[in-house]
Amino acid sequence: MFYVREVMGWVLMVLGLWLFYQSYVFVVNKNFIGSGPTVLMGIVVFRGGIHLLKVAVAAKVCRQAPVEARPSASRPQPVRPQRRATVVPGRS
Repeated sequence: MFYVREVMGWVLMVLGLWLFYQSYVFVVNKNFIGSGPTVLMGIVVFRGGIHLLKVAVAAKVCRQAPVEARPSASRPQPVRPQRRATVVPGRS
């Protein structure tokens, strides 16, 4: 599953770079109003791609963790209430 995330991360990064290039073309053609939204879209898409790549690499690292480092699946111990000393007002 992390391969799909990694491929989609690279696709989003390339799409973000293409959006940055399109905004550069807008600026060269003196279309400054069109370049603003394109830059914002490029930032969001590029950062989304970087995030997917980070998640994919983290999934690979977690899958390669040694068995002894993984937590054991033991039954949780029941929580037992503790007895408290009774408190009588006016007495210490």
